[in-house]
Amino acid sequence: MARVQVGMTKRQVQDILGAPTDQNNYMSGKAFIPFYFGNDARRASWFYKGMGRVVFADGNVFGGGGAEVLRVEYDPTESGDAR
Repeated sequence: MARVQVGMTKRQVQDILGAPTDQNNYMSGKAFIPFYFGNDARRASWFYKGMGRVVFADGNVFGGGGAEVLRVEYDPTESGDAR
């Protein structure tokens, strides 16, 4: 987890940590801002059992952009199940 940094792509994270134990996708509050074209209206969280979570900006409401790390949450008690 220490090697994963903000701004990395999903491919780079998967090369370092491997496939996630579980994952989920959801809309952020920015999805409801009229004319918002940023890349983080959608988010994805990858869960790694016993390691923590990696949260990605997963694109805008039109399907473009995203797929970069927003934050890394180290948590050795992570169950690995999406919530």
